[in-house]
Amino acid sequence: MLKGPTIQALSGLLLFACTVPGYGAQKFPDFPVRQPGNYSISAQQDEVSVGLDPVESVQDQLTYFHTALSPKGFLPVFVVVHNGSKLDSLLLDKSGISYGLDKEIGSGPKENTAGQKAAIVSSAFIPFIGGFISLGMAEDASGVKQNLILQELQSETLSPGDTAHGFLYIPIPKKGPLPKIQIQVPIAWTRSDKTSVVHLDF
Repeated sequence: MLKGPTIQALSGLLLFACTVPGYGAQKFPDFPVRQPGNYSISAQQDEVSVGLDPVESVQDQLTYFHTALSPKGFLPVFVVVHNGSKLDSLLLDKSGISYGLDKEIGSGPKENTAGQKAAIVSSAFIPFIGGFISLGMAEDASGVKQNLILQELQSETLSPGDTAHGFLYIPIPKKGPLPKIQIQVPIAWTRSDKTSVVHLDF
C-alpha cells in the first residue's frame, strides 16, 4: 500500500509531466495588421490595393519568428491585399508573385501609383518557405519552423470587401546592404478575363 508522501510525490510528477509541454511551447506575437493604404509601401491597381511592411530589423525578426532570417538570406515582408470591389471576387495566387533586386541601393520606401511600373532588373518567383526549411534554412526548434510556414501568405479567393495577409520570404544577399526590391502581385478577377498587376518597390 502506498503511503501519503509517496502518493503526493507521484501526483506531483504526473502534474509536472502534463505541464512541461505548455512551458516548452513557444509563443509568437501576432504581427500588426492594418489596411493597405496605412503602410508606407502601398499601391492600388483597379479595385485591389496592396500594402507591404518589410521586417528588416533582426531584432524584430527575433521577436516575431524567434530566428534571424536576414543572415540566412531571407527578408520577411508582410503583405496585406484588399479587394475593394463591390461585385467581383479576386484570385490571389501566391505562386505568381515575382520579385526583382536592383543593382543600386534604394534610398527608402516610396508609394506607388497605378501608372508606375517597377523596372525589375531580374525577376523570379518567390519560393515557398517550406522547401528551404527542409534544406536546413531554419535550424531551430520545430515550433519556429511551423510558425514560418503558418505565417506565409497563402493563395486564396477574396470576396468583395475581403482582406488577406501573410508573409513573403524574399531571397536577399546574406552580406552587404539591402538592395532595392521590386515586387509584382498579379490578381485575376473571377467575373472576367481581366488581370490586374500591382507593382511595389522599396
